[in-house]
Amino acid sequence: MKDLIKAQIYQILRTRVYFWVLVFCLAIAALFGSSEFLNGVDSLDEGQLFCASDYFTRYNMMPTLYFGISGFFVSFFIGDDFKDKTANFELMSGRLRKQSFMARVIVTVIFSLVLGLVMMALPLVLYTILAGWGSSLPVSTVVTRILLMVFPFFRQTCFYILLVYIIKRPGYSFIACYGYLGMLTLIRTQNDPTGSVLAFTSTQSLLQFDYWATFGLERNAQAIYDPALDPALAARIIIVSLAAGVAYLWVAYNYFHKDDIE
Repeated sequence: MKDLIKAQIYQILRTRVYFWVLVFCLAIAALFGSSEFLNGVDSLDEGQLFCASDYFTRYNMMPTLYFGISGFFVSFFIGDDFKDKTANFELMSGRLRKQSFMARVIVTVIFSLVLGLVMMALPLVLYTILAGWGSSLPVSTVVTRILLMVFPFFRQTCFYILLVYIIKRPGYSFIACYGYLGMLTLIRTQNDPTGSVLAFTSTQSLLQFDYWATFGLERNAQAIYDPALDPALAARIIIVSLAAGVAYLWVAYNYFHKDDIE
């Protein structure tokens, strides 16, 4: 299986389109972040400061942007192997379906999660350089919540993998992923009181701060948010995300194991 994993990594590195997709993702994250940052500045009262830590409290669209881009990556990275018969050739060469499936899943999940972490961190790093971190939230709070997003990111990636293994065509798979994401965006976080039923509501719950106050005088006023995170919410997100992700992969593998991919 190590050879298959190396082949998958080599495919990503040698395929120019994935390099440009990465550049596009980072550029979109930075530009979208700029827009949100400026909107946040415009919405402040006169004299109120706006720094990177305050910007994180308005970060709701960044996970949604990631979900769309990861759907594109998963759809074409795995779907292309069905389209050009790479998966068929692997099996014809004596590889087990389990090896083929696991190698593809490992590489897809790792690259997708790394992409998600970079997209979440990049705008914050840029605005820390430009405007400073500020005092709205401690750095540890932001880092903890971003790391917790790995679990709903993993869950969503696994669901995309399931869709691609069923549909097999990269273009149709991306349409299905994007359509599913479109339906998710119609759901309000308040409709999920547990904060963990869906990957989308999990990320929104991690970005929600219910209590805040404004401190400072004249032109140095800044919003200070309660950084506390409900441990029960974090536990639910971790457990449900891992369980759902593993279930998606189990269904995908069983479908692939019994499917005639000719």
